[in-house]
Amino acid sequence: MIVYKPDNRALQFDKERLLRSIERLTAGIAGVKPGVLGKYVLAKLADRELHAESITRTTYMTALELVSKEEANWTYVAARAYLNGLYKQAAHNRGYKAYSDRPYGSFSRLLAQLVEQGIYREELLAAYSPKELEGLGNMIDHERDHLFTYIGVVTLTERYLACDFAGRIYELPQERFLIIAMQLMIQEHPEKRLTLVKEAYWALSNHYMTVATPTMANAGKARGGQLSSCFIDTVDDSLQGIYDSNTDAARLSKMGGGIGVN
Repeated sequence: MIVYKPDNRALQFDKERLLRSIERLTAGIAGVKPGVLGKYVLAKLADRELHAESITRTTYMTALELVSKEEANWTYVAARAYLNGLYKQAAHNRGYKAYSDRPYGSFSRLLAQLVEQGIYREELLAAYSPKELEGLGNMIDHERDHLFTYIGVVTLTERYLACDFAGRIYELPQERFLIIAMQLMIQEHPEKRLTLVKEAYWALSNHYMTVATPTMANAGKARGGQLSSCFIDTVDDSLQGIYDSNTDAARLSKMGGGIGVN
């Protein structure tokens, strides 16, 4: 079989390489057997011509089919396989090579790229120095991506990770957590700001804390809405008050806010 890479290179399908990849996907996950997944994946890859993306998709969809009440941990295998495809997409769009032990690219370069494209807020580059950004980027721990279930990482990808205006993925999960922490702490005093960013990133990336949906979706993004989920409004007893309240409710709803009106 021939495998076509994203850059249209044609390579001979390497069965042993695929099986080694599956061994890595299942490493450290209790109750899953790499041989079972390998057998089913190979049985499904019957086409004479394949694309690399289809092999990745076949792997995570097959792992997902193996999820059961008794073997629930296959969801983590599916998540890892999905993440491998996500890493390759981001690397291709951002212009770096993703390795299994270093799947993330330069964080400071990502910031510069997306600020230039109008995706990220310029204040992120203005508030944090190049040295601070380098230090924050070095703090990213890609191993924490292994905490995601399949549904968790797919939801994060489809709803919250930053893309360019063509819909191409640029941001990766740990970078979303770090950007949220940076945005939330941006008004703090510079002497303690980095400490607070690191604490917030640690809590978010280890899944000890989460944030409201608008914060997850909009933090750090130039064209995003506000960061709060819930609003309460009181209507003045006048025609002007009634219509002012309608206007406020419409604007908040457009930006993702949930509204209660008294």
